[in-house]
Amino acid sequence: GAIPLINGTLLISAIAMAIATPLGLTSAIYLSEYASKRTRDLTKPALEILAGIPTVVYGFFAALTVAPFIRMTGGQFGLDIASESALAAGIVMGIMIVPLISSLSDDVINAVPQSLRDASLGLGATQSETIRRVVLPAALPGIAGSLLLATSRAIGETMIVLMAAGMAARLTVNPLEAVTTITVQIVALLTGDQEFDSAKTLSAFALGLLLFVITLCLNVVALGVVKKYREQYD
Repeated sequence: GAIPLINGTLLISAIAMAIATPLGLTSAIYLSEYASKRTRDLTKPALEILAGIPTVVYGFFAALTVAPFIRMTGGQFGLDIASESALAAGIVMGIMIVPLISSLSDDVINAVPQSLRDASLGLGATQSETIRRVVLPAALPGIAGSLLLATSRAIGETMIVLMAAGMAARLTVNPLEAVTTITVQIVALLTGDQEFDSAKTLSAFALGLLLFVITLCLNVVALGVVKKYREQYD
């Protein structure tokens, strides 16, 4: 029964990363390369405050605002959307991890030596060309690390999924249906008084081991990307 849980975990995480990655990277590039010092001093602390909001608050926002809005909007187009859906959980989870990606990527981009920017501009490149062809490739290992950390945060999230996506273990790729994730199922299995050697407890430990293996594989892939591009720009 673990396959529907893996499917739900990957589906919601993919939706969250599809939303958070462009927003987080765009805001990081703006803050580090285009924003004035005053704007940066005001915006970055605000983003870091957003990163500290408890996930249960995001869960309430998803359950009470985002999910009903998606269902009402889809109903106007004749779509049958569940009251709890992977799309609602993924959207709110993506909003939650935008500050994480933005803050880490901003620090990495700022760490790129100014001499690389000056050399590119001195050769006649525009600021956007310098960012696209010099700064971002040089900062790619750190950006990959921030995306990995955000992905791990999305995979390990529990409260938003529990409140917005439900607890239905379905094998589906339709984001409009209710699904659940490995972490939510672990919570459900360990709720109440259970013997250590009971079937539910052992299943929860097996799911925890599976989650560890998935995260380990993500780390291996990210380390490969970092190693490849670090050798290129050292």
